[in-house]
Amino acid sequence: MNQRKAGTILSYVQMGINAVIGFIYIPMLLFFLTKSQYGLYQLVGSFIAYLIIMDFGLGNTITRYYSRYLAENDKIKQENILSTTLILYSVISVFIVAAGLTLLYFLLPFYHNTLTPDDILTVKRVFYIMLFNVAITVPANIFAAVINSHEKFIFARCLTICNSVLQPLLIYIALHFQPNVITVVCIQTLCNLAVISVKIYFCFAQLNVKFKLHFWERKFIGELLSFSFFVFLAIIVEQVYWKTGQIILGAVSGTVAVAIYSITIQIIMVFMMFSGATYSIFLPHISKISAKTADMGLINEIFVKIGRIQFMGISLLISIFCIYGIQFIDLWIGNDFNEVYGYTLILMLALIIPQIQNTGILILQAKNKHRFRSIVYFFIALANIAISIPMAKKYGGLGCAIVTACCLLLGQGIIMNIYYSKIGINIKLFFKNILKMALPVIIICLSGFAVEYFYPSPCIYIFAAKIIVYSSIFCVIMYKFAFNDYEKNLIKTSFEFMKKQQC
Repeated sequence: MNQRKAGTILSYVQMGINAVIGFIYIPMLLFFLTKSQYGLYQLVGSFIAYLIIMDFGLGNTITRYYSRYLAENDKIKQENILSTTLILYSVISVFIVAAGLTLLYFLLPFYHNTLTPDDILTVKRVFYIMLFNVAITVPANIFAAVINSHEKFIFARCLTICNSVLQPLLIYIALHFQPNVITVVCIQTLCNLAVISVKIYFCFAQLNVKFKLHFWERKFIGELLSFSFFVFLAIIVEQVYWKTGQIILGAVSGTVAVAIYSITIQIIMVFMMFSGATYSIFLPHISKISAKTADMGLINEIFVKIGRIQFMGISLLISIFCIYGIQFIDLWIGNDFNEVYGYTLILMLALIIPQIQNTGILILQAKNKHRFRSIVYFFIALANIAISIPMAKKYGGLGCAIVTACCLLLGQGIIMNIYYSKIGINIKLFFKNILKMALPVIIICLSGFAVEYFYPSPCIYIFAAKIIVYSSIFCVIMYKFAFNDYEKNLIKTSFEFMKKQQC
């Protein structure tokens, strides 16, 4: 089994582990921290998220160019792009620290009406620690990009899985001694340092990576920054969708509203991992194909193939959440957070098309045609912010969720599909495949609703058993009536691979 197949399997293992740990992690934090403290933690995290993206998209840019130079076996350009981006990253890190301190100074006054003096002091301390974390994380993206370009997905995913398991365990132990937000961010920073160190060692010891500035090519730097700028715009839009809601609610409603909405976003992030885990593995592959040929036939095949796999995963998740979501939230974090169900369902439904088409983002980046997407998303993001403020004042978290959902449908559901068609992606073929798979999903989901309506779950054990039975029936029916030969073969080879590993 090659690195891409193994990487895909490990990505779903990682995704499952992250989902399980995430659903344990949030109640754990709420147990040790108050709802207000948790809201503070998420509020600062929302600010920091904007600083993390200030690598200006260079991580994806390095993967794109470095993958091409690997395909061309051009050692000089490989060394040169790494040394060039290392210099750029050093400058960016200094800029991030300065921008972070400036952001803290100017934005804190907006929160004096909703935060106490003690809250303000805690925000400052947490912000400084998180800012340091960002300052070391952003330059380390260069090593993650190199590992992805070499398609060492097994190592990358295993390292991430280890961090996903160990970090919350260490936080759990530490919170018994110091139950506060500072403890959480300190442990996160230490774990991040350890992961970065391992990546650096792997790049030098195993991949024999070399940094050497052979020449300073202004034309190449201009092309690099131009490409990265539009990737950066797209990343800003993502942050507007998933982080600005907390920032707005923190200013108009307080930290409790932030806590509730942030839990919605946590669920959405797990939901989005199901598609992101698969499509990110194909960036180096698509970049190499684009470097060798302009033919869209193979790229269209990948687009449809990945979209179908993504639809299977997210349709299972959405149907489970539709049927069992309310009871799940009650069992998970209590009935004080019932609003989370409605907010989450609105966003999940709006995300169906974007999440099964996110391979299109990689195709645009590989062909350097991502500018239109970034510009469109940027203006839609501005509209999202402008409309979310009055909607949040009037309807709270529900207003933020509705506005974000509408923006997702307009930008990623309508405008981008028109653009994909114009650059040669076969959108009709794509939706023809998806619609064939959608009918069994609808029938299974309606059947699940009927069973739950007439025979509700009286306890957690029956609730869990129902989800397991529903998921099993879903998978069997989809395998029989929706899977094509490639997908059935993928399942078979995956089981064969696991059997060999056990032997």
